[in-house]
Amino acid sequence: MTDVITLGVDNKNDIHQEFIDISKKRVLIIEDIGEMRLMLKSLMTSLGYSNIDVESSGKSAIKRILEKHYDVVLSDYNLGGSIDGQQILETSRKNHSQDHSTIFIMITADTAYESVVSVLEYQPDSYLVKPFPPAAFFRRFERVQKQKKIFESINNARKKNDFEKMEAQAKAIMTQHPNLASQCLKIIGESLYARGRYKDAKSHYMLIIQKNKNLAWAHFGIALCELKLGAVVAAIKKLEHTITLSRHFLSAYDLLADAQKSLDNLEAAQAAMISVLEVSPRSFERALRLAQISTQLEDWSTAENGYSRLLRLTRDTSHEQVEYYYDYLKCLTNMMAVGSDNSKLADKFKRTLIRLRSFGKTNPSALSNSFRIEIQQYLTRDHLGEAVKSWKQWNRLIKSGQASPLSDAQKHTLKKRLGLL
Repeated sequence: MTDVITLGVDNKNDIHQEFIDISKKRVLIIEDIGEMRLMLKSLMTSLGYSNIDVESSGKSAIKRILEKHYDVVLSDYNLGGSIDGQQILETSRKNHSQDHSTIFIMITADTAYESVVSVLEYQPDSYLVKPFPPAAFFRRFERVQKQKKIFESINNARKKNDFEKMEAQAKAIMTQHPNLASQCLKIIGESLYARGRYKDAKSHYMLIIQKNKNLAWAHFGIALCELKLGAVVAAIKKLEHTITLSRHFLSAYDLLADAQKSLDNLEAAQAAMISVLEVSPRSFERALRLAQISTQLEDWSTAENGYSRLLRLTRDTSHEQVEYYYDYLKCLTNMMAVGSDNSKLADKFKRTLIRLRSFGKTNPSALSNSFRIEIQQYLTRDHLGEAVKSWKQWNRLIKSGQASPLSDAQKHTLKKRLGLL
């Protein structure tokens, strides 16, 4: 005999309310393959989600993520462009655009991801390796939802900067759910550090390492505390060990560069940024930092590589800036001044200058600065005639109001250098 289950009024109302809540939640699907986008959208629709945004590239996805909050993000790992899924995850977590309540599931065809995900600094809530059946997706999604529910009180406390409550809740969860101990121990360390209890936080992380010496995040936590306690050399050793344990722990490289720079070890800081770009080649912030440190060292070749990568990664994005072009052009000029391959560098200079003037065509200051740099480059190469031509073109643009004017003193100095006085 088949049992008949009768739903009471309260149960019906609860189910109805649950569907209303789900329909209000925002979902972002990031996938460059059309068929996969349709499948993921269909899976989420079948679960009751209707407020679904879809993006096919990492660049457009990052723009969306920084503009609005999403409850669920499903992202492919390898998006085929300059930004991959891991960088999207890192950006969202570092900028706090998506808080810890957001479900982030990575989807990848790269089986190698399985071997590195456990040591990544910014870990997705879960991941799926293509191809996978719908049933596997639903099981994984339900599991993540349950875990998010367990940590809901901690996430709410984090939003209010109630770090003491975070610690208390983490200890309670760890007692009830021993399988979630690692996440809870991380939260306790975060709480102690956020409250300025650096010695206690360091002791907490050291106790963790005694039980599991290979936890990269615990070694990184000790390094953070050492820096706050003024033990820079000890912090450097811990950061180097963190990287040895997990070459994908990107913040360890950033902090290592900070620590080395604080000791005026610019070569070591540069080496840290070169290493991190081998692991995270699509990070424009790190490319910029490498270029800036290399400029301080007057290592123009490495600076050129950094700026070249920076311009490539930021082109046609909200991060593209005229200042990056100025600095790159100055770098090329300095390379020419020390006798590098001038014809090749001159070609790079010309192409970059064209892009700068196109990008900054409505900015009179940008146009003036572009001519200032161009003239400097011509004078460096002893091409006085070309420098004079550039000045005449610049002067016409100043008179028409397209380029910003020079002061009388600046104009006098420039004309003197050009032999026009």
